[in-house]
Amino acid sequence: MDASLNNALSQPNVDDILLSAADHADRAIRRYIWRGFRPKWGPKRELMVGDKTAQDFVNEALRRLCNGKRIYNPERTLLDNLNSITDSLISSEKKSSDRTGIVDFAQPLDGSDDCHDPLATKSGNVLSADELMLENERCEAQRKCFALIKASFDGDKDTQEYLDALSQGFFEIEEISTLTDIPVTKIYEIRRKLKKYAPRFFGVTNVADLERKIENPEK
Repeated sequence: MDASLNNALSQPNVDDILLSAADHADRAIRRYIWRGFRPKWGPKRELMVGDKTAQDFVNEALRRLCNGKRIYNPERTLLDNLNSITDSLISSEKKSSDRTGIVDFAQPLDGSDDCHDPLATKSGNVLSADELMLENERCEAQRKCFALIKASFDGDKDTQEYLDALSQGFFEIEEISTLTDIPVTKIYEIRRKLKKYAPRFFGVTNVADLERKIENPEK
């Protein structure tokens, strides 16, 4: 464990710091509009994201500091270090939530926890049948392109995890690092490598041609 971190955790007020970090995480959770799951409350009536409470995010942040997956910054307080990591973890969880379906729940008038979905019987397609078919074909072509390039890095765990993060909608360096535990410097190296490798792999000369090929694989 980092000596500065060990010293910070040895201070007599560390329990108060962890409580303050949990309070910060709880407020961070409440800043977002979550989707894709029924709102849940913990035994102490704290808001939960999936099965995670604010304290769970703090515990994960502390675990990453202790095992070295996140670097402790001795120029900042322990609380600042924890808050920075929990903010990143909660932001990543929010993006995962945004990729799920929208689920609205109405709280019953009797005050119970038996929420119901008022949109359960609603349905409708924005796209016409032909447009939907074309969209599905385009998505399938993109999935095949992704699978091919990921398979070409068989044995390169970091690059494959980086590609998985991109496919899930994570594009910010810090968020990808938080999600995958890959160091930021390593992610920059992977990005530079892929920028040169991907166009050659698909037989094009630049990234713009690669994007066009992925969008229209038959051309």
